[in-house]
Amino acid sequence: MDKAKERERQTRYRYLTEIQQMMFVFGEIQDPLADTTMLIEDIVRSQVIEIIVMAAAQAQRRGSRFLAAEDFIFLIRHDRTKVLRLREYLSWKDVRKKVKEREDAGDDIIDDANADKPDRVAKVNIKLSWELANAFSENLADDDSDDDDEMLDAQSDSLKRLKDADDVTRQMTRDEYVHYSECRQASFTFRKNKRFREWANMTAFLDTKLNDEIIDILGFLTFEMVSKITEMALCIKRDLDKAA
Repeated sequence: MDKAKERERQTRYRYLTEIQQMMFVFGEIQDPLADTTMLIEDIVRSQVIEIIVMAAAQAQRRGSRFLAAEDFIFLIRHDRTKVLRLREYLSWKDVRKKVKEREDAGDDIIDDANADKPDRVAKVNIKLSWELANAFSENLADDDSDDDDEMLDAQSDSLKRLKDADDVTRQMTRDEYVHYSECRQASFTFRKNKRFREWANMTAFLDTKLNDEIIDILGFLTFEMVSKITEMALCIKRDLDKAA
């Protein structure tokens, strides 16, 4: 590859390492083909841009200039499992934020008067404006049984992912497991907000700057995209191998 093409590749493709790590976690070989990785990055970038544009249109319909979490959740509302995982992710993110704020303020997480009972920080229950029950939530008894059942479905999917990871790592050496654990931390957005904004060329599609929560949501969605593409591609490959 000549120097001009190499510079062009480095400028256009900013997440090849992270995508390779994610693909490895989802079942691909440790060093996938560069062309494959670049294709996935192109697909993910185009999807991110489409999601941003559609979310901005949804926010405009709400009469707001600023994007909110519910705008993105609305776009994926038909994939209930993904919605629940995202809501769980945002809830626990808020818990961690509150705990950190209390630690920074010097407050004890364990109350001295109830040292044997940890002081729990409640998770945020994210209400979605288009869900009928939420429109009448003030007049209805607090019944979370349906939400609990749906959350169990999402948790079962997460448990399956954990089991798959356990099966993959069972025969790994210590060094291999350390590398696999590092790959599981791969992200498009964690400590990369500026790079992500430039990569998605957000200023070309938005008049306002996205806040950190929206960037985190896009980080979650990009991780899910790579997961889906990799798992589907591997499934197709297995089917083709069987038919050969």
